[in-house]
Amino acid sequence: MSKINKVIPNVEKIKEVGEAATEVGKAFGDAIRKSPKEALSVGLVLGGLYILKNKKIKFKLKRKDLDIEFETE
Repeated sequence: MSKINKVIPNVEKIKEVGEAATEVGKAFGDAIRKSPKEALSVGLVLGGLYILKNKKIKFKLKRKDLDIEFETE
């Protein structure tokens, strides 16, 4: 493992991000199965906001069973 750490110094961080992405993917898949239209629209909005993450944005979305607040600086 130490040889890998020398070649790729952030191996542990990459593993954490991979595990988090797996969990987010599973949760998103469950959300799509339960209500596909709402889940896909929220996913697209959040994806768009992620692309614009270096901009200064404040976003709030309140739905009947959903409350999302997103802010970047």
